[in-house]
Amino acid sequence: MKNLKLSLISIILISVLLLPNSFAQEYTRWHLPEGAIVRFGKGRTYGGVTYFPDGTRLAVKSSIGTWIYDVDTGKELELLTGDTWDAINAMAFSPDGETVAITIGSNIHLLDAETRNQRDVLTGHTSYIYSLAFSPTGEVLASGSRDTTVRLWDINTGELLRTLIGHTDRIASVIYSPDGKMLASVGSFEDNTICLWNAQTGELLRTLTEHRDRIYSIAYSRDGQTLASGGRDSNIRFWNVHTGELIKTITTDTKYISSVVYSPDGGTLVSGNRSDNNIHIWDVHTGEPLKTLTGHTDHIDSLAYAPDGKTLTSESDDGTIRFWDTDRGELLRTISGHTFFARSVVFSPDGGTLASSERGDSAITLRDVETGEVLKILAGHTDHLSSITYSLDGKTLASGSWDGQIRVWNAQTGELLKLLTGHESGVPTLSFSVDGTTLASGGWDNMVHLWYVPTGHLLQTITGNITEPERNSSVNAISLNPDGRTLAIATDEAIIRLWDIRTGKVRTELIGHERRVSAVAYSPNGSVLASGGDDRNIHLWNAASGELLSILPEQRDAVMSIAFSSDGQRIASGSVRGDIYISDLTAKKHIVILTGHKRPVRSVAFSPDGKLLASGSDDSTVMLWDLTQIGPKID
Repeated sequence: MKNLKLSLISIILISVLLLPNSFAQEYTRWHLPEGAIVRFGKGRTYGGVTYFPDGTRLAVKSSIGTWIYDVDTGKELELLTGDTWDAINAMAFSPDGETVAITIGSNIHLLDAETRNQRDVLTGHTSYIYSLAFSPTGEVLASGSRDTTVRLWDINTGELLRTLIGHTDRIASVIYSPDGKMLASVGSFEDNTICLWNAQTGELLRTLTEHRDRIYSIAYSRDGQTLASGGRDSNIRFWNVHTGELIKTITTDTKYISSVVYSPDGGTLVSGNRSDNNIHIWDVHTGEPLKTLTGHTDHIDSLAYAPDGKTLTSESDDGTIRFWDTDRGELLRTISGHTFFARSVVFSPDGGTLASSERGDSAITLRDVETGEVLKILAGHTDHLSSITYSLDGKTLASGSWDGQIRVWNAQTGELLKLLTGHESGVPTLSFSVDGTTLASGGWDNMVHLWYVPTGHLLQTITGNITEPERNSSVNAISLNPDGRTLAIATDEAIIRLWDIRTGKVRTELIGHERRVSAVAYSPNGSVLASGGDDRNIHLWNAASGELLSILPEQRDAVMSIAFSSDGQRIASGSVRGDIYISDLTAKKHIVILTGHKRPVRSVAFSPDGKLLASGSDDSTVMLWDLTQIGPKID
């Protein structure tokens, strides 16, 4: 693979020439892999937000690294990437702000908070660590792990002070009481209990067992006398920590209480959930609702008060982090740009626009390819996007989502032209006929529908796409031959079926893959069909006869996506681990491997002139690659 390494000629200079200087200076160009000229999307947030102790900065874990924001302005300050920052499961700052603890696998790394130089590594856990908490004095660090133990560490010496045993499954959260005398830990999966420990001796004081389903969040009251908990059963519970008595239960109308946090004065409790997308404020004495903060458009994952106790911060799957004044119920500011799975990217036929699906609010982004400027946002989908495609004339855009709905748009004006319903679940693949009047859609329901685009009528439904219909299988990819007569369908089986559109019957079955086929694509002239899947091979088939023409060299990982260049001479393929292969069909070999995505690459697309490649990944980013600067040189 060494001969496939990238050979770049002053990539920074070329990239600056390609994009305006103002755009080139933005965070979209931070820490780009070799060959990439821009990254759209900050990645999906997970694991909540962490304030620096002085309250001036905020750390946010994402699928591409850890972002550091200025709290007052919301401006991006840094993106921390690399092995240390890409794989962390938990993060915590010491109260004095001098040390940051992060977890990588089963180890805890203690770093200088400013220089990020490593001070120590704490080893002892035997599996992933999901939660960290410093004692109020900062002298002890508590960690909760998948190995079912809570461990207490001396920060100054790195010594393991004690191991707390009492949970029967992984530990999701650990928190100290305000006075540091008690520690609470939460089990997960098969262990829906809260354990209360003496933080000095490690003695298990009591176990709270009222929850019958997963617990997502716990919080101590400011006086340390009460513990609040929320979870999957939609109830918020208040516990006397000294007796273990259940004091009060608030039954909400929402599903999955994802986060609970006490107000600084202890008089109210704030909760976030995964159903109505709102933040609710409750009177802790009466259990009555006091206020609702609205604005998020997707699940709320975490809540946190700033260290000064004046501002509430919320983090959501809609790609935003919001700052609130809870006294007035006002939104103060919003950090945006975090994204969801980028399952589809496609160039307009003239090459001037890139359409992509990474937005957290399920809207389609249309960008100017040269400047990166957002031209239009097509909003209307109510669930995450899974596929986008242009008609050949560039006038129409179709998009499919996880809820099975398909929307057809005027690509120039952004007007919604048609809403197509018929699939029972997600639509991962779409394909237009050459004249743009027919749209084929493949669904997770194992159905393929053919639609007449001008009216939105369903022309035909193709069933029988799988040999064993009782299996939980789906249509993974479809491609309509430019001749308009044959539709290639790939499913969770190792067989590709070529359907005759006129008769509605299978014309040919292509057998050669050893495992599931995830991607199919016809060459621009329709003479060759390319397919790839879990067996890590790309097969090239004679589209007319079904004859297997050749198999490209095996890739390192399963193939998730395939696209032909407009001249039909190259194939780009995205892999399950995030690599992208560029293959020469004449030489029948891979000529370049592009590395940089951190999760499966679900979509790849060549620009019409073949100079750029767009890729969309489950790391929730879209990248543009300059193929003219990648060796061997591609003209």
